[in-house]
Amino acid sequence: MRKNKTLMFVAFIYIVLFILNPEKATKAISNSTYYLVEMIMIMPVVYLLTVVLDALIPKEAIIKGFGSDSGLKGNMLALFLGSISAGPIYAAFPISKMLLDKGASLGNVVIVLSSWAVVKLPMLANEAKFLGVKFMTIRWVFTVIAIFIMGYIFNRYLSTEDIPSE
Repeated sequence: MRKNKTLMFVAFIYIVLFILNPEKATKAISNSTYYLVEMIMIMPVVYLLTVVLDALIPKEAIIKGFGSDSGLKGNMLALFLGSISAGPIYAAFPISKMLLDKGASLGNVVIVLSSWAVVKLPMLANEAKFLGVKFMTIRWVFTVIAIFIMGYIFNRYLSTEDIPSE
Protein backbone atom coordinates (compact mmCIF):
# COMPACT_ATOMS: atom_id res chain seq x y z
CA MET A 1 0.00 0.00 0.00
CA ARG A 2 2.89 2.39 0.65
CA LYS A 3 4.08 2.14 -2.94
CA ASN A 4 0.60 2.91 -4.23
CA LYS A 5 -0.27 5.97 -2.17
CA THR A 6 -1.78 7.80 -5.11
CA LEU A 7 -3.95 4.83 -6.06
CA MET A 8 -5.10 4.44 -2.46
CA PHE A 9 -5.87 8.15 -2.24
CA VAL A 10 -7.96 8.01 -5.44
CA ALA A 11 -9.82 4.93 -4.18
CA PHE A 12 -10.52 6.75 -0.90
CA ILE A 13 -11.87 9.76 -2.80
CA TYR A 14 -14.15 7.48 -4.86
CA ILE A 15 -15.46 5.85 -1.67
CA VAL A 16 -16.15 9.23 -0.08
CA LEU A 17 -17.82 10.39 -3.29
CA PHE A 18 -19.99 7.24 -3.33
CA ILE A 19 -21.12 8.04 0.22
CA LEU A 20 -21.77 11.74 -0.41
CA ASN A 21 -23.06 11.67 -3.98
CA PRO A 22 -23.55 8.21 -5.55
CA GLU A 23 -24.73 9.66 -8.87
CA LYS A 24 -21.53 11.70 -9.38
CA ALA A 25 -19.44 8.77 -8.20
CA THR A 26 -21.02 6.51 -10.80
CA LYS A 27 -20.34 9.10 -13.51
CA ALA A 28 -16.76 9.51 -12.30
CA ILE A 29 -16.18 5.74 -12.39
CA SER A 30 -17.70 5.62 -15.88
CA ASN A 31 -15.41 8.41 -17.13
CA SER A 32 -12.36 6.82 -15.52
CA THR A 33 -13.20 3.47 -17.09
CA TYR A 34 -13.60 5.10 -20.51
CA TYR A 35 -10.17 6.73 -20.33
CA LEU A 36 -8.55 3.60 -18.93
CA VAL A 37 -9.91 1.54 -21.83
CA GLU A 38 -8.72 4.22 -24.28
CA MET A 39 -5.23 4.08 -22.78
CA ILE A 40 -5.18 0.27 -22.88
CA MET A 41 -6.03 0.41 -26.59
CA ILE A 42 -3.54 3.15 -27.50
CA MET A 43 -0.47 2.46 -25.36
CA PRO A 44 0.57 -0.88 -26.92
CA VAL A 45 0.69 0.82 -30.32
CA VAL A 46 2.67 3.72 -28.85
CA TYR A 47 5.17 1.36 -27.21
CA LEU A 48 5.54 -0.57 -30.47
CA LEU A 49 6.12 2.68 -32.38
CA THR A 50 8.66 3.77 -29.77
CA VAL A 51 10.56 0.49 -30.05
CA VAL A 52 10.56 0.71 -33.85
CA LEU A 53 11.78 4.31 -33.79
CA ASP A 54 14.41 3.40 -31.20
CA ALA A 55 15.69 0.59 -33.42
CA LEU A 56 15.54 2.45 -36.73
CA ILE A 57 16.80 5.91 -35.84
CA PRO A 58 20.48 6.01 -34.93
CA LYS A 59 21.56 7.88 -31.81
CA GLU A 60 23.73 10.19 -33.93
CA ALA A 61 20.69 11.33 -35.92
CA ILE A 62 18.81 12.21 -32.73
CA ILE A 63 21.82 14.06 -31.33
CA LYS A 64 22.25 15.97 -34.58
CA GLY A 65 18.56 16.82 -34.95
CA PHE A 66 17.49 17.27 -31.33
CA GLY A 67 20.69 17.46 -29.28
CA SER A 68 21.97 20.39 -27.25
CA ASP A 69 23.97 21.72 -30.23
CA SER A 70 21.04 21.59 -32.68
CA GLY A 71 20.06 25.20 -31.96
CA LEU A 72 17.06 26.81 -33.65
CA LYS A 73 16.98 24.05 -36.25
CA GLY A 74 16.45 21.50 -33.49
CA ASN A 75 13.77 23.67 -31.89
CA MET A 76 11.92 23.94 -35.20
CA LEU A 77 12.24 20.19 -35.80
CA ALA A 78 10.89 19.51 -32.30
CA LEU A 79 7.98 21.92 -32.91
CA PHE A 80 7.24 20.19 -36.22
CA LEU A 81 7.37 16.72 -34.67
CA GLY A 82 4.97 17.70 -31.90
CA SER A 83 2.66 19.57 -34.27
CA ILE A 84 2.14 16.68 -36.69
CA SER A 85 1.66 14.14 -33.94
CA ALA A 86 -1.46 12.09 -33.54
CA GLY A 87 -3.01 10.83 -30.37
CA PRO A 88 -3.35 12.04 -26.80
CA ILE A 89 -0.54 13.71 -24.90
CA TYR A 90 0.19 10.65 -22.75
CA ALA A 91 1.31 8.91 -25.95
CA ALA A 92 4.14 11.45 -26.20
CA PHE A 93 5.86 10.43 -22.97
CA PRO A 94 7.42 7.12 -24.11
CA ILE A 95 8.58 8.79 -27.33
CA SER A 96 10.03 11.70 -25.33
CA LYS A 97 11.85 9.28 -23.03
CA MET A 98 13.32 7.52 -26.07
CA LEU A 99 14.47 10.89 -27.46
CA LEU A 100 16.13 11.75 -24.12
CA ASP A 101 17.82 8.35 -23.95
CA LYS A 102 19.26 8.89 -27.44
CA GLY A 103 20.68 12.33 -26.68
CA ALA A 104 17.95 14.89 -27.34
CA SER A 105 18.16 18.02 -25.23
CA LEU A 106 15.63 18.61 -22.48
CA GLY A 107 14.55 21.83 -24.16
CA ASN A 108 13.71 20.08 -27.40
CA VAL A 109 11.81 17.36 -25.56
CA VAL A 110 9.82 20.08 -23.77
CA ILE A 111 9.08 21.63 -27.17
CA VAL A 112 7.90 18.27 -28.54
CA LEU A 113 5.66 17.65 -25.52
CA SER A 114 4.26 21.17 -25.45
CA SER A 115 3.57 21.36 -29.16
CA TRP A 116 2.04 17.86 -29.04
CA ALA A 117 -0.35 19.17 -26.40
CA VAL A 118 -1.34 22.56 -27.81
CA VAL A 119 -0.35 23.17 -31.44
CA LYS A 120 -1.42 20.06 -33.34
CA LEU A 121 -2.35 20.87 -36.92
CA PRO A 122 -5.81 19.23 -36.82
CA MET A 123 -6.56 21.16 -33.63
CA LEU A 124 -5.58 24.42 -35.33
CA ALA A 125 -8.03 23.76 -38.15
CA ASN A 126 -10.86 23.23 -35.65
CA GLU A 127 -9.82 26.27 -33.67
CA ALA A 128 -9.91 28.43 -36.82
CA LYS A 129 -13.32 27.02 -37.72
CA PHE A 130 -14.89 27.77 -34.34
CA LEU A 131 -12.96 30.82 -33.11
CA GLY A 132 -11.70 32.37 -36.33
CA VAL A 133 -8.40 32.50 -38.17
CA LYS A 134 -7.27 35.71 -36.45
CA PHE A 135 -7.77 34.24 -32.96
CA MET A 136 -6.09 30.97 -33.97
CA THR A 137 -3.10 32.78 -35.48
CA ILE A 138 -2.53 35.07 -32.49
CA ARG A 139 -2.91 32.20 -30.02
CA TRP A 140 -0.57 30.01 -32.09
CA VAL A 141 2.14 32.68 -32.28
CA PHE A 142 2.09 33.42 -28.55
CA THR A 143 1.91 29.71 -27.70
CA VAL A 144 4.94 28.90 -29.87
CA ILE A 145 6.89 31.78 -28.32
CA ALA A 146 6.00 30.49 -24.84
CA ILE A 147 6.98 26.95 -25.83
CA PHE A 148 10.39 28.11 -27.06
CA ILE A 149 10.91 30.10 -23.84
CA MET A 150 10.04 27.01 -21.77
CA GLY A 151 12.50 24.94 -23.82
CA TYR A 152 15.22 27.52 -23.21
CA ILE A 153 14.49 27.60 -19.46
CA PHE A 154 14.60 23.80 -19.24
CA ASN A 155 17.94 23.70 -21.09
CA ARG A 156 19.33 26.42 -18.87
CA TYR A 157 18.27 25.16 -15.43
CA LEU A 158 17.88 21.38 -15.74
CA SER A 159 19.90 18.50 -17.11
CA THR A 160 19.09 14.97 -18.10
CA GLU A 161 20.48 13.84 -14.73
CA ASP A 162 17.43 15.51 -13.13
CA ILE A 163 15.12 13.14 -15.01
CA PRO A 164 14.35 9.84 -13.22
CA SER A 165 15.94 6.91 -15.03
CA GLU A 166 13.30 4.36 -14.06
